[in-house]
Amino acid sequence: MSDDASMAAIAIQELPARKRLIQQDKNTRSVYIIRKGVVKCFIAEENGKEYILEFLGEGEILGELEAIRKTTGMATVESLTPVSVVRIDKAWFLQLLMENSAFNRAVLELMAGRLANTAIRASRQQLYTLSYSLAQLLAVLDAGGVIFTKKDLSGYLGISVRSLNRLLKGSKNATFTK
Repeated sequence: MSDDASMAAIAIQELPARKRLIQQDKNTRSVYIIRKGVVKCFIAEENGKEYILEFLGEGEILGELEAIRKTTGMATVESLTPVSVVRIDKAWFLQLLMENSAFNRAVLELMAGRLANTAIRASRQQLYTLSYSLAQLLAVLDAGGVIFTKKDLSGYLGISVRSLNRLLKGSKNATFTK
């Protein structure tokens, strides 16, 4: 691609909180790299419940799996805070993967890291109680200074808001929005 074409294919985008970058089961035209802010990736079930796969922040990549696999969005990605991203046109992203070995390696490392984190999270959910998992999650969230809703936390833990409230009743106060 020419320099003019690459300038149009890569851009900085600023998004407010609660803005969707990728929509589950919809085509996406871009891949995003988070410069700052926090997003949540979740799957919405037919019954209206959401299961949060992960919270992602600075340096993470979004939409790469859909671009590589040429599929619609596997999950919805929504900003929780104001977010700044590098938006890369899907075709340009795929071309960079093919032609730039350093870029390819960086994307592979990000994907491998996310896979490792997912495996660790899954094993912890199997090995530890919900109250322990909640305490660990609250400590991480407090350190990050981001306010999460009870719905987000219950979606991440795979439990109902009612069950989360029961767990919270026995723990110290945490910062939430309704």
